[in-house]
Amino acid sequence: MIAEFQAVVFAAGKGSRFPEVLENRPKCLLPIGPYPLIWYPLRMLHGHGFVDVIVIVQEHEKMEIQSKLERTSLKLKIDFCTVLDDSDVGTAEALRLIADRIKTDVLLVSCDVITDFSLCNVLKQFRQQDASVVSLLMHSAPSCTGPVPGVRMKHKSEKDLFAVCPQTNRLVFMGSESDFENGFELPGHLLRQHEKFDVLSGLVDAHIYVAKKWVIDILKTNPVLSTIKGELLPYIIKKQMCEQKSNLLQDASAKMNKNSETEPDTIKCFVTIAPNTSFGLRVNTLPSFYQANQHIYQVFETITNMPVSNLVMKTCDVRSTQMTQTTVGEQTTIQEKTSISKSTIGANCKIDSKVRLSDSTLMDNVVIEEGVIIENSIICDRSVVHSGSVLRNCLVGYNYVIPIGTKKENAHLSHLNNFMPI
Repeated sequence: MIAEFQAVVFAAGKGSRFPEVLENRPKCLLPIGPYPLIWYPLRMLHGHGFVDVIVIVQEHEKMEIQSKLERTSLKLKIDFCTVLDDSDVGTAEALRLIADRIKTDVLLVSCDVITDFSLCNVLKQFRQQDASVVSLLMHSAPSCTGPVPGVRMKHKSEKDLFAVCPQTNRLVFMGSESDFENGFELPGHLLRQHEKFDVLSGLVDAHIYVAKKWVIDILKTNPVLSTIKGELLPYIIKKQMCEQKSNLLQDASAKMNKNSETEPDTIKCFVTIAPNTSFGLRVNTLPSFYQANQHIYQVFETITNMPVSNLVMKTCDVRSTQMTQTTVGEQTTIQEKTSISKSTIGANCKIDSKVRLSDSTLMDNVVIEEGVIIENSIICDRSVVHSGSVLRNCLVGYNYVIPIGTKKENAHLSHLNNFMPI
C-alpha cells in the first residue's frame, strides 16, 4: 500500500548548470512541453496512488510554484516546505529540515526526473528485500538528432560507477567516475565479502530513492551530511559493509527492521535498474533540457497515461494547418500559412504567418514575426525575433531582441555574459 510511504519532492535547486535558460526562473518551472518540469514527477506520484506530497522549495519561489501548479489538472495535496533563499542547501540538508514531518518510510524524488518506469518495481524490491535504501538507476535517454543549440562546445555529462551484486542487485559501492580518473581501486573488504559483483557505468542515478525512516533519523545526528547522492548514500553503503557497525546505525536500523533475523545484515542497500527500453532523463543541464523537449511528444503518453492531445492547450489559437508533433502552451496564437514541426511552444507566444519552425523550443511570451525561419534552436522567455530573420542551432537568451533580417548560426545571443558552460 502507498499509505506506508511519504513522498518528498526536492525542488529547491537553483539550476546553476544552465543559467542560459533560467534567468531567475525556478528550475522546477522550466517548460517541458506545455507543463512545468516539476509537473512530471508529481504526475508520476499521483499515477502511483499518492495523494499527499511534501515539496521542498525556496522561500521566495513558493508562491510562483504554487500558482503554476494550481493551473494544472493535478489532484494532489501538496505541503510546501521552504528553505532560506540565500542558503545553498543540499538535498540531505533540506531533508534534515523536515525530518520531524517524516513519520513513515519515504520515497524521495528529484523535481527534474522524467521517466516512464513504474515505481511499483522499486517499492516491490524495497519490501521484498526489507531494504534500508533502494535507488533507481536508468539508462540514458536517446540523444537528439541535432547539436545542442548555441555556441558549439563539448558538453560534459556526469558519469557514475556502481558496484552491484548481479544475483540480488545489492549495492555495495557507488562513486563519481571523475573521482577515479587516475585509476579505480575497490575497497578490500568488498572483495572479501562478495565473491562476485559487477561494476556498472553508463547508468544514470534517477535521484529516486526509497528509504527506511531510520535513514532520515540518521541525518539529525550527522549534520556534516549535505547531499543524498554524494554523502548520505555512500555513508550508508559503507556502513552496511563494515564488520563493526556504529552503535547509532545498529540501534536505528534494528528498531526499524524488526523482521530482520540476523543483526549483521540489518543495513541493506539495493538498486533497481530500469530496462533500456524505458525512457529516463534528468533535466539538469542545457543538453538534457533540450533533449527533454525534443522527446516529450513521443514519450508523453507512456510517461503520463494521457493522450498527446493534452500537449496542445485548449486556450491556444492555432490557425496553421501545417503543424506536426508540436506542443503548444496556454494563450498562444499561431497564424495561418505557418509550418511548425517537432517543436515545443510555450505560453502566451505570438507567431506570425509565413514562419518556418522546426526542432526548436520556444519558452513563454516569445514573439516570432512574419517570414522568420528557426531550426534546431532555443528561444527563451520574452524574446522577440523580428521579421525575415534566420536562426539555425542558436540559443537566444531572456528578453533578447533579434533585429530584422538577422542571419545567425551556432550562436548564443544573450544579455547574460557570465554563464557557465558544462
